Amino acid sequence: MSDSPASEAFVVSPMRDNWYQRCSYLGSTFALITTVSEDGQTNIGPYQLSFPFEVNTGRSWMVISRNTSNTATNVFRTHKCALNFIEYDADQIETILKLGYPGQTTAEKMAYNCFDLIESPTPGRESSDIYPKILADAFQIYECTLDIERINENPILRDSPSAHLLLNIDTILIKERWMKNVDGSGDEMPRIPLTYGFRGGSSFWFGEVQPAYKLPIPDMGANHELVHYEANRLDDEVQFTMEACKQLTGIPNAFIQQVLQGIVNQAKARGINNVNEAFIIELNKERDGN
Repeated sequence: MSDSPASEAFVVSPMRDNWYQRCSYLGSTFALITTVSEDGQTNIGPYQLSFPFEVNTGRSWMVISRNTSNTATNVFRTHKCALNFIEYDADQIETILKLGYPGQTTAEKMAYNCFDLIESPTPGRESSDIYPKILADAFQIYECTLDIERINENPILRDSPSAHLLLNIDTILIKERWMKNVDGSGDEMPRIPLTYGFRGGSSFWFGEVQPAYKLPIPDMGANHELVHYEANRLDDEVQFTMEACKQLTGIPNAFIQQVLQGIVNQAKARGINNVNEAFIIELNKERDGN
């Protein structure tokens, strides 16, 4: 029998609470969430179940937490938090692990905290009994507001035994070094740490970080869904319909951005916010002199 993974048989993993880490494997990054405790101190809590929620028409984030955690309690009271993403530092991992241990008060956590808490540079978000401080160590930060109205309107979120923190992202802060290549045009990425969760009743696993590398997108020809995705990233004021993008599928991948930006410029010059099929057809006629 071959020793390759493809030759091994699958077996059923029994269902347990916290199934994503006790019954399976989920390697992911994590956020260090800062909130304000009742006594006005900034609290820090690490969260693996933290991920994008809306990415196109909205900008939001979902955090799943114990209902009784410091973070959930603080966010439901203040409606404010900051998600701090740090680079890998082996000397900080043990502190991160301790920060996630349940049952501690904020004062107990802050007694061994190794992170540098600073004021937010965002006007109006200076630390208070609502707004937390942020981590100077972070390479990026999402400053967020709890969308309590949508949570209350949705029974899945409202009535879950876990706290589902639906957060609207107000501000994205990125260290200047990384802002220079946030679009992926640079030659390096932040050394983002990974966690693999709680294992065997006694251990919490983290991953060593390897340098990131980049590969060019395969040139499979521009389909309309790719065009639609790229077009609606260019400008918050000008959006493309899917039908309009079907008119643009012949554009070589190398020129998509240039052509789409030209269309956006034309739309804005004419006071148009919605680029539809008729507008593209009209532009093509003008270009062809018809």
